[in-house]
Amino acid sequence: MSLWVTIGGKIMAVLCLYGQPGSGKTVNSTRLPGKTLLISSDNSALVLRNFDRPNLTVKPASNFKEFVDSFEAATQSKQYDNIIVDCLTDLIDAYIVEIRENGFSGDIRQYYLAIYTKVKYLARKAAFCDTNVVFNCWEDVETVTLPTGEIGNRVSPLLPAKIKQNVCGLCSVVAWVTSAEKDGKRQWYYVTEGSPTIMAKDQLYMRKNCLPENVFTAPEVKK
Repeated sequence: MSLWVTIGGKIMAVLCLYGQPGSGKTVNSTRLPGKTLLISSDNSALVLRNFDRPNLTVKPASNFKEFVDSFEAATQSKQYDNIIVDCLTDLIDAYIVEIRENGFSGDIRQYYLAIYTKVKYLARKAAFCDTNVVFNCWEDVETVTLPTGEIGNRVSPLLPAKIKQNVCGLCSVVAWVTSAEKDGKRQWYYVTEGSPTIMAKDQLYMRKNCLPENVFTAPEVKK
C-alpha cells in the first residue's frame, strides 16, 4: 500500500531554489517538463529570451498584491503543471519598498509582520495546490561554527531569519544551484543534500543532487 497522498493522481511538490545572482536560477527552473507559468517580480525573466521555452508563460507583477493575485489565479485555474515564483526574496523587499513609498505611519515592524505572514501563507498554499511550485530565492551566506570547531560559511536561501525555517520546512525540496564543467561544457545541477555548509534537503527521493529538469521526477530504479 502506498503511503503517498496525491492530488489528482499526481505527487505534487514545492521547491525552494537558491543561488547567487547569475547562477542560473531563472533559466534552470524553467527547464521543467510540462506547462509552466513564471510570475516575475525582478525582471530576471529577460534572460529567457535567449532560450527556447515553448511551454512557458511569463507574467510580470509590478507589486505584491498583483503577484499574490496572479499566484492565486494560477493555482485555481489548474492549467499549469508548474508555477515559478521569481523571486521570493525580491517579493519581500518589494513589499517593504511599496509601504515606504506610500508613506507608512506607525510602527514599521507591523508591516514586516504582515509580509512575513503573507509569505508563510504562500508557502503553505503552494504545499496544497494542484501543481508543482518553485520559489526562487537569492543566496545568503552566513558565518557558522562547523562540527570540526572551525569557522566557515554556510549558504542558504536569502529569507528573513524569522521565517526561513518555516518556508523551507514547507518545501519538499530545498536546493542550491551550481555548475561544473563536463566534457568541455558547463553543466548545471541542484545540490539537494544538506551539510554544515549548505542548506538543502530532498524529501521526495533522498537524492544528493539532480539535474534541474528532473527535480520533480522520480529517478529510474535499477533492476
